[in-house]
Amino acid sequence: MKFGHFCLPTFFADVDGDVGVLMRRWLDLLAESEELGFDSLWANEHHYDAYGGIVPSTSNMLAALSQRTRKARLGTSVVVLPMHNPIEIAEQFAMVDLMSGGRVEFGIGRGFVGGSQDELQLRMQEQLEVILKAWSGEPVSHQGRLYKYEGLTVWPRPQQRPHPPIWISCSETPSSFEWTGRMGYDLLTVTYRGVSWLFDNNKLYRDAWQAAGHAPGRWRITAHYHCVLAESRQEAREIAREAWIRYLGVTRDPKKPELQQAMRDIDRMVDEMRIIACTPDEAVNVLQRAHDAMGFTECTCTFFFGGITFEQAQRSLRLFAREVIPRLKDREPHLAA
Repeated sequence: MKFGHFCLPTFFADVDGDVGVLMRRWLDLLAESEELGFDSLWANEHHYDAYGGIVPSTSNMLAALSQRTRKARLGTSVVVLPMHNPIEIAEQFAMVDLMSGGRVEFGIGRGFVGGSQDELQLRMQEQLEVILKAWSGEPVSHQGRLYKYEGLTVWPRPQQRPHPPIWISCSETPSSFEWTGRMGYDLLTVTYRGVSWLFDNNKLYRDAWQAAGHAPGRWRITAHYHCVLAESRQEAREIAREAWIRYLGVTRDPKKPELQQAMRDIDRMVDEMRIIACTPDEAVNVLQRAHDAMGFTECTCTFFFGGITFEQAQRSLRLFAREVIPRLKDREPHLAA
């Protein structure tokens, strides 16, 4: 199992104070993560509000991190492709790959604003096709439904060959998991919405990967967790409960009211392996069970969310690095048949 630190900031003026201070604290926390033994650092693109809106440009965030780190992989989880021009995205992340010495992990998603899910999915797939052509080093010729180019030369080319690894964000649609596996792309998942459907859909992804003839067992799957650790369970739950209520209050995730209400029960969320809010020993137990159930290869965690103070987030981060990672980093999942 590998471990990543995931950046999806929330902003609350009563706690965070100043947006510039919060942004610089995030950079400090992410840069420290490499020193603590995290394998990867991930930035998430959001727009227009306090839920993630201070990072509208993942390329800028990762460019900054490329100069403060040496070996951690730098991932996007995700670039919302339908909001962008694919040539511009190809250029930006080729630059980051070169600046970082070839450490970019390129994660993309369709988002949920600007069209139906099917329309956004088709748009994202064509955009990815254009980006891969742009990264090939050959002039881009493309006559698609949305984009048309003939002999366009795109500079620069990424350092990684043939291109940075491609990750696809999938939520609940089985066909998206199947398509991602069939194409041989890596898989990004989020646990807080619920994990029971990930048991089957992750298997669907792995089966599609193998059926398409990709190298057996070479897939990569992340499971993303919100994480609060403390020396006592009660303290961790109290911090997480307050932060989670505030977090849900600003998220624009389009979920039904009854699901939102259920997600406010922190004890239930931990029991169902959807978040981590406990002692380090209990976190190890949660992740072992989740690892066997979902078969992920990398756990990514957000520690700094929902009005949690920088000091509380840093304590969780350091406890996780000191007492959780060493006990799980060599673990392989025991998947059910």
